[in-house]
Amino acid sequence: MSQLTITLDDDLLQAAQEYAQRHGQELDKLVAELLQAAVRPLVAPEPALVRPSLATVQNLYGSLKAPADFDYKKELEDGRAEQYGL
Repeated sequence: MSQLTITLDDDLLQAAQEYAQRHGQELDKLVAELLQAAVRPLVAPEPALVRPSLATVQNLYGSLKAPADFDYKKELEDGRAEQYGL
């Protein structure tokens, strides 16, 4: 595995660290997941499906208030299972 050094504004770094901590993640893993989501091709894309840009996702941040015990990975898995009949 390779390492990457990035330079961030101090306020952005602090906000990112707080975000990662609130979500029980390490910052490097969070950054890796975001990059993976940005570069990974969609699996079985539908013609009408438009992949949102990171800016769109950032604009939506905070618009949904989920319970503290909300498990988005489980919900996503359940939704995909229902959608694709798995």
